[in-house]
Amino acid sequence: MTPYRAVIGLAGHVDHGKTLLIKALTGITTARAHEQAIGMTQDLGFAHFDDGQGNTIGVIDVPGHERYIRNMVAGLWSLDLVLLVIAADEGWMPMTGDHLRLLKAMGVPRLVVCINKCDLVSPDELALLEESLLERVMDESGMVPDIVSISAKTGENMAALHTAIVGQLADLPASHAAREQGSPRLYVDRVFTANGTGTVLTGTLQQGSLKVGDKLRLYPADREVQVRSLQAYHQSVEEIGAVCRVAVGLKKVPHKEVARGHCLTSAAGQCEAATHLIVRLNGESLSGKALRTQEVEVALGSWHGRARFVPIKDTRLARLLFANPIPCFFGQPLAIIRHGSSELLHGARIVWCGDIHPARRKTLHTLLGELPDPLDRYNPATLQLGLNGYVLASHFDTRPEQVTPLGDWLLDSHWLAQSRDQLLATLKSEPLSAAELATRFGIALPVTQALLQQLKSEQLVRLHHDKWQPGSGESEDDLGEEAQLVLKVVRDQGKEGYEPGKLGPGGVELDPFITRKLPAALQQGLQQKGALQKQLRNLARLKYLVQLDGPIYYDAVLYNQMVAAVLAGQQVGDLIDMASLKEITGLSRKYAIPFCLRMEMDGWVRREENERRVLRLPQTQDALLQEPA
Repeated sequence: MTPYRAVIGLAGHVDHGKTLLIKALTGITTARAHEQAIGMTQDLGFAHFDDGQGNTIGVIDVPGHERYIRNMVAGLWSLDLVLLVIAADEGWMPMTGDHLRLLKAMGVPRLVVCINKCDLVSPDELALLEESLLERVMDESGMVPDIVSISAKTGENMAALHTAIVGQLADLPASHAAREQGSPRLYVDRVFTANGTGTVLTGTLQQGSLKVGDKLRLYPADREVQVRSLQAYHQSVEEIGAVCRVAVGLKKVPHKEVARGHCLTSAAGQCEAATHLIVRLNGESLSGKALRTQEVEVALGSWHGRARFVPIKDTRLARLLFANPIPCFFGQPLAIIRHGSSELLHGARIVWCGDIHPARRKTLHTLLGELPDPLDRYNPATLQLGLNGYVLASHFDTRPEQVTPLGDWLLDSHWLAQSRDQLLATLKSEPLSAAELATRFGIALPVTQALLQQLKSEQLVRLHHDKWQPGSGESEDDLGEEAQLVLKVVRDQGKEGYEPGKLGPGGVELDPFITRKLPAALQQGLQQKGALQKQLRNLARLKYLVQLDGPIYYDAVLYNQMVAAVLAGQQVGDLIDMASLKEITGLSRKYAIPFCLRMEMDGWVRREENERRVLRLPQTQDALLQEPA
């Protein structure tokens, strides 16, 4: 059989013998000195044992007293199995029920009821207790547990408990490889500083694997960290896989920047740092008294804290609003606890991470209401596709039905047709940049750009002067990097015009902002003899630029704007003097004369001594402004 690793936990009422049971099972005392002095576990304790078949089983001891319920929940999130410990002489206690409801809410998959202190009651009393506990656990959790009666103090029946644990975990090897292949996921439950190592965090590696040197992400800060050292069950290792208790030393991470509840994962781990969650509650739809906004406490992973609970009427959904971002995952179980007590209000699973615009909430709630009950195999990217109409193709291993691939994206086919029509209709009324279109329609900029490129390939739109407009022909984004740089430099000169050689060696003083983005070889290419002039002439041929005598180069749109201003209000045959022309265009004599010569060459005017006679007018002012020179 393939070896595996697992982590189990002990839960139950205070003083029912959990810590002594762990020592009997593992030989390790988990209670700290001060906890032994008061006879009460206050925080998580850790141990481990070998099951005799080469498998290492980690063990977490959780506090039983209601004052430490938050610490208790922090130990539940990653467990493969829980032993619900109940003292034979006391039986079911209030915290027994609280713990059972919490471990169900946190999604613990396996349960063994362990009746401890069986040496303190008679066999008949023990048999009656076993029967009543089995019935109660089934009623409250829906689980059918094994029940084992033992005495941690005398060692009675410990072998049977060991057998029950190993039997419950027998199906783990089948899923072990898949769990190790996922992205690493570790919620931090302790942080300390070790001499020679620096900051060390501990937690349960619930999936994936870790190795020394790995670069990972630490949430909610979403900062990169690197693994300096690894230890598993007091042994230094170079690599370790799930599921396992791990101590991780981090390089150059201050102790104060890591805390219980933080999550260590990879960039591909799909962790979100969110202040808004939508959760699906276990049970019936909310109605009546349940529809009350209130402050609650939330436990997920090893994190716990306050949140504002906002129920969503006639659904099983509720919003949770947090003061600060918390690390979380789609489908993750959590517990919602009454503020200031140990009462579990709701068990739930996360179905949406992040805020949502109020106008889109109804659509999202409908989609969330259609989610399947088991979320383990559901891809949350399907929600994004349904809500937005598009999603990154990398989020799917198998392409869904009724989608169209477009570059890095998958687009809902109906949404694609509708969006294309909207873009084309909008551009017919006014040219807009890709960023303006993305903002207007609420579409991610990369998707908007991909849609525009598709329309351009069909000769339905083109980019002109940084604006998309209907029609075919030359499109600015097809220009090479050098040509785009030269075009920007000319446009930045405005009415000063651009004269090769005017701005320094090589013919162009590159804009510093652009220079930082260009490879040195590209800058040098523009400064080679004749390269700049070639680019200028080509841009003029493509009608992005207009060449005046000098030579002086103007942006074509700017030139057309000045021509339109000069001809505005004129009639064919009217005379325009030079003073009026200079006033209208704002040009000095140095530039006004070459400008007039270009107007003459384009057939707009004819020179008559010191005046220009209007020969023709544009059909409309807008037509002149939109057409190249």
